[in-house]
Amino acid sequence: MIQNFLENGKGFLKKALKFLKGNDKRLFAASIALEYGYGGESYVAGEFNMGRDTIRKGIHELKSGIRCEDAVNMRGRKSIDIYLPEIKNDIKKIIDSQSQTDPKFDSNRLYTRLTTKEVRKQLIDKAGYCDEELPTNQTINNLINELGYSMKKVQKVKPLKKIDETDEIFNKIYETNKKVENDNTVLRLSIDAKATVKIGNYSRNGKSRNGRKALDHDFKGETITLYGILNIDTQDLAMYFTKSKITADFIVDVLEDYYKANIEIFSNIKTLILYSDYTEEKTIPNKSLKAT
Repeated sequence: MIQNFLENGKGFLKKALKFLKGNDKRLFAASIALEYGYGGESYVAGEFNMGRDTIRKGIHELKSGIRCEDAVNMRGRKSIDIYLPEIKNDIKKIIDSQSQTDPKFDSNRLYTRLTTKEVRKQLIDKAGYCDEELPTNQTINNLINELGYSMKKVQKVKPLKKIDETDEIFNKIYETNKKVENDNTVLRLSIDAKATVKIGNYSRNGKSRNGRKALDHDFKGETITLYGILNIDTQDLAMYFTKSKITADFIVDVLEDYYKANIEIFSNIKTLILYSDYTEEKTIPNKSLKAT
């Protein structure tokens, strides 16, 4: 008799269960199972989409009169801080020495060049962690974000084109240049690199009478960079070509080679002044020099 009633009122009972939560839902489902009799747990579990353990817990609560409290806060995976309480501090120590503030100062976010894999490696090498005890790279990445760091490439800080002291700086350079231009014990050299170009039959908007055909693609091939040293007083120019990048070591090597090739010029020289991208405009002397 009760089975027929439950079958007929099944739709109504399902709607009622949707409005119940936690203990009340368990007790209601357990009551239905008990009323159904033998096989009640299976019937309720199948028809009302509930787990048998939940129904059994409800039946136990009905019979014992003891309400079971759901410890929801104890469920799920525990935070990595529980197992490794010092991991955030160790990550912070590693990153702080290799981080940078927002180049535009639009936010307080810090940027770091370290990848998550590198942070993990340094946790093992410097902080003494074992690879097995450390969480996944994704978890480490989440910890880094929680500490306020952003894992992205750092753009070099762009220098301001002009500051309040710019005119004063150029005026000082111009004055110094005028004082030493007739001094035989001072050698003034202008050093500068030109744009890197690719080696090959490229027209570069040039013309040829013999009808030479230029390559229509320049995706591959070697490149070359011109680096020049100009003696400002004599206007003598020395040119150097390199297939590598213009580095500080390269500049030092070029200057050393220039010295050896022009050693007679340096016999009476006591002061060497190097200008970067030197030009001289008599109309605007205070804006004619760029020096390093």
